[in-house]
Amino acid sequence: MKLSHRKGRPPKLRSRHVVLDEEGVAFFTSQARGKDPANRLFTTADGQPWRRDQWAQEVRSAVSALNKGSQGEQRVASRASAYSFRHARISELLQVYGVDPLTVAAQTGTSLRMIERTYFKFIRSAMLEKLSSLKTKPSQ
Repeated sequence: MKLSHRKGRPPKLRSRHVVLDEEGVAFFTSQARGKDPANRLFTTADGQPWRRDQWAQEVRSAVSALNKGSQGEQRVASRASAYSFRHARISELLQVYGVDPLTVAAQTGTSLRMIERTYFKFIRSAMLEKLSSLKTKPSQ
């Protein structure tokens, strides 16, 4: 799937390709159903493109609603943002699922250098483990 967005100053249109599993393909297919290909997939109720301030408000509302019925570790920090969830997902992919940094960088639209700078503490042990496993494999 190709994703395009504006980033930088001045904003430039940037595109990248991501790989989706079957569930992801089904989700985006349902979002696109009946829409003109030139139109955005995600819009407000009146058909306008979502703006950053709207995303922020929606995330704050969702966090507040979740926290009303949650306690302890089930609660989400009230200062959480959409970016917080992005950071959490990158951390999870690296730590829990052991996805390699290059794949995470490509899927999340960031550089490998930024992944290494920000998340090295999560990938160091995995890198050492892979290097150690080379010692136990017979050379060919």
